[in-house]
Parts: sequence; C-alpha cells; structure tokens
Amino acid sequence: MRTKTLLLSAATVVAGALAAQAQSNVFSANVVGYVSVPLAANTFYLAATPLNADTNDLNTLLGALPNKSSVQIWNGAGFTPSTKTTGGWSPDFTVNPGTGYFISSVGAITNTFVGSVVVGFGGSVTNALPANLFQLVGSPIPFGGTLNDTNLGLTALPNKSSVQVWNGNGFSPSTKTAGGWSPDLPIIPGQGFFVTSPTATNWIQTLPAAP
Repeated sequence: MRTKTLLLSAATVVAGALAAQAQSNVFSANVVGYVSVPLAANTFYLAATPLNADTNDLNTLLGALPNKSSVQIWNGAGFTPSTKTTGGWSPDFTVNPGTGYFISSVGAITNTFVGSVVVGFGGSVTNALPANLFQLVGSPIPFGGTLNDTNLGLTALPNKSSVQVWNGNGFSPSTKTAGGWSPDLPIIPGQGFFVTSPTATNWIQTLPAAP
C-alpha cells in the first residue's frame, strides 16, 4: 500500500527550520497541525502517533475509523487487540507520540492526526531503548527521510542495532554498522517500525532551532 503523509500548520506554515529536509514532506513544527494517513480497506498499516493531541487515546486519534476496525498494540512480547464499536474503541488504549501500533480499517479512509509537535524549536526528545528488546516505535517528532538522515537520530544508535520496517506483507530489516544503516530504508511521518539495540541506549531527536 502506498501511503502519503502531510504535516501542515492549521494556522501558520513554518518551513524554515525544516527546510533542510528536502526529501521529506514536513512543513511545520511546534505548531498545531495535522498528519493525514490514507488507510486501505482490510490492510494492516504500521502507524505511530506523530503529534501530541493532549488526550492521546484511540477514541481521540482514530475515532473516525469505521466500526469493526482494529488496532494491535505491542506489549513487549506480542500484541494486545482493540476493536472499534458503536461505543468507541475497546479497550481505549493511550498511544502517545512515538508509539507504534498496527491499524486495520474495514473501509478505505484517510485518518487525520491533529495536534502539536512534542518539543519546541531547539528542543530534544529522548526515547530510552533497553538492551536486546524489540520496541515498536515511531518518530515522536514528525520527521521524514531515511534511516541515515541525521534528523531521525537513528545514526547514533550502537552498531548491530536493527530496525524492522513493515512493507505491507512482512518486515524489511536494516542493520546499523560502522558505515550506517543498510539498507537505508525510508521512514515517513506517522509510520511505525520496530527497533532493537544490543546495549541500553537513548534514542535522541532534536528539532532544529527556529531560523
């Protein structure tokens, strides 16, 4: 499934701080905005919450999905399901920015995540990664690019770290070596992926300072 995402300011477009990301489609930062993610019917998509909606529960983030749609939340060893009904999502999990999860919609729909970037210009966000445990994550700052792009912050992970990117039918692996990530897979805003590190480390991302 081809998925396009778009982050726009709901009030003011702030492009300068992210202009260096010519390969991405991020156009604003630290403002109220949205990321639109098209979902094909009955197809699993590995998403990640890209913006802070203050109340980051499924009913807020995915309330527009049709009934009988489902979400799979990673619990560290497997997946815990949630289902959309006329009463909303049950269980109504909280999925904060940077949390990855599978979405399956029973009908084709574009889901729009609305919120603000989790840090201000020049600010950083840290995601602690334990040793040798798969974490289902996404970029908590809605950056786009490839694994070797410095804005994503994954180049600082230890060698022999690994990433698993969902390709619609299974996972495409990438491994960190002294030469960087190989293959250099693309990541778009709102996309989830698995990451594991051979040693406990911090994955740190920094939003560029305002121009």
